[in-house]
Amino acid sequence: MVWRIHFTADDLERIQVRPTLGPLAETVKAMSLLRCSQQPRAPYQQWRGQVKGRLTPQMTALTALIPPGSKGVDLPMLIGTAATVEQGVQALLAVPREQLLVEMEYIDRQCKLPAAVWAVAETGQGRLQLAAAAVAAHQVLVEPYWTRIHACMHAEYVAWLRVLADGGPDRLLASLQSQWLRWRPPVLEVLLSSDYDITLNGRGIALLPSMFTGQSPGLHVAPGDPTAMPWLVLPPSGIRMEQRQLWGDPRPSGAALAALVGRNRAAVLRTLAEGCSTTELADRVGISLAAASQHASVLREAGLITTHRQGSAVLHVLTPLGVELLRAG
Repeated sequence: MVWRIHFTADDLERIQVRPTLGPLAETVKAMSLLRCSQQPRAPYQQWRGQVKGRLTPQMTALTALIPPGSKGVDLPMLIGTAATVEQGVQALLAVPREQLLVEMEYIDRQCKLPAAVWAVAETGQGRLQLAAAAVAAHQVLVEPYWTRIHACMHAEYVAWLRVLADGGPDRLLASLQSQWLRWRPPVLEVLLSSDYDITLNGRGIALLPSMFTGQSPGLHVAPGDPTAMPWLVLPPSGIRMEQRQLWGDPRPSGAALAALVGRNRAAVLRTLAEGCSTTELADRVGISLAAASQHASVLREAGLITTHRQGSAVLHVLTPLGVELLRAG
């Protein structure tokens, strides 16, 4: 089964890359991943073990919208890319009743939704309960890992920006090819659970990384709005990192932090603010390739940068912790 996304020249020029869905939308996807037995377990095994026993009845209003075995109601598209949980809650409370009902009715035709869950669209109290459930789920599923998740997605975002800037939209789409995606200009084929053709008609498309979209891409289309830009949500390459880097103890060792003293390393940290490869780092700072690699290794162990492989090269970018340290300096 294939979704075929048809591009015109205008659509290619309007491709956007965005850094993240935002923490609340990621929470919805995390809950969907947790409840779907068809999703891959290996990259998420440690995370599942940590969070599964911490689900509470307070989350029922959210879990009811995600029947087991389905991806559930498309709340991420309805919420939008809210940068904070608070903004996500405001967006969730403001979703028009008609749009939420369209999404709920679509899922209800596939997996019958509980009668009580329809209150989230019909009553203010029901919407408040959904918002409270989403916040409770965020505190368990996403918040403890958000710094590392955000860093991984930021690395993917920076890599996409570089490909787009260096090679244009055609090169960017070609770079995304995998077992789930095929770029056959002017059509991008996405292996999903049905056959469907979507013509963008000049709207373009937005590419977003998501830690919890699972092994396959997700295509999100705004309900009832044929002019809205669709989203193509992709798992970041960083999901293939060792589990301990994503879900393990995030605290750096004292030895790694002690090694951060020195003028050269401060220059390295400033240079990495825009993202660069090891070779580019050595050239910009004026140090040897071996020294650049050693500095990057120390900064990575300290949790201040993350490294993303891009073909035969690697791309180093700051983590949120690294950004904060640089600002403080």
